[in-house]
Amino acid sequence: MKLEYLDKYNVVDYRTLRAVGMTHEAISSAVNCCMLRLTRGIYSIVRACNLKKHRSASVLIMDEDWVEYFRSTTVASREGDHRFSEHIARLGIVHYRHFRADDAVSGVSAAILHELPLFKAELGRIVVTNPTAYSSSPEIIRRKRQYSAEDVCTVHGVRTLTSVRTGLDLIAEKGPADGMAALEGGLRAQVERESGDARIGMHDPRRMHAVGREIVARDFVPAAMRLRRGRKRALRILTIVSPLSENYAESRTSFALHQMGLHDFTQQWNVGRDGSLLARLDFLHRPTNTVLAFDGGQKYADFGGERLKHEGHQQNELLNMGFRIVHLQFGDVTNLKQFEMKVFGQAPQLLEFRGKPTLQ
Repeated sequence: MKLEYLDKYNVVDYRTLRAVGMTHEAISSAVNCCMLRLTRGIYSIVRACNLKKHRSASVLIMDEDWVEYFRSTTVASREGDHRFSEHIARLGIVHYRHFRADDAVSGVSAAILHELPLFKAELGRIVVTNPTAYSSSPEIIRRKRQYSAEDVCTVHGVRTLTSVRTGLDLIAEKGPADGMAALEGGLRAQVERESGDARIGMHDPRRMHAVGREIVARDFVPAAMRLRRGRKRALRILTIVSPLSENYAESRTSFALHQMGLHDFTQQWNVGRDGSLLARLDFLHRPTNTVLAFDGGQKYADFGGERLKHEGHQQNELLNMGFRIVHLQFGDVTNLKQFEMKVFGQAPQLLEFRGKPTLQ
């Protein structure tokens, strides 16, 4: 869900709630009943409550779609949806009122603002960088670090480090795999913006890759050169980032392949049959016709048996055409040893193409 307007999601402050007649005690009891607490003194009204002491907040509801979202979903489904958790964290950052003049939102908090792909993100306190001050509170972690004016931008009215600098910082903070995923997510969005084509990755992935590499050379490498620490590792990772990764799992797979020394897999390869598109392959090793395919269990749960039937037909056609398919689960690509055993175990022909790992 996109955070397009700051007046959406029924966000109100403490003084506004008091102005419509709610007492301090009523506001406190409304949290996790009909309101969510986003940050100090800032709340989101999620339903019109029938409790007398909460009822007056209903006059502040302007975003009925937000209320309908809560009406049509369960607590369990929302708690299990990382996109919802990140959205609530994003609202808290956007509406936080106690930033200092030189603060720049950074780290995971900046990644949330930029909507970069994250895995098991810590969504508690807001993280900011400040060149002259450091502090810590239940709401914010302020790190004392220098940054360049070229690495600062504004997102939803909040001063933050750019998506490029954020991805580079996450290499050190969360590890090179997570940093690469963030960099690739930001790169993909930038290619779509600059090309003016939100579907460029679907109909012209080769051009998308070429434009992405131009942007890396123009914007990403200079940002890495401004790093005070971790510059060499960042530059190595920038040699392999691609805008073709569509999600965290694909970025993580690409990272693992380069760790294994397999550098010639092609991403997003369209396979035709009888003049029409048969399949879109996330990863293809063209010299050996080896395909890496993620297990579709979640897709089948989301879309039902027809999806399973369709992908079963797809797989049979690919096998008939001479492709070798290695089936992966997400856990495979987060464990390099396990990933190596599965890939080389099922596709030993790849061993002769193994080169020097990008990162040891």
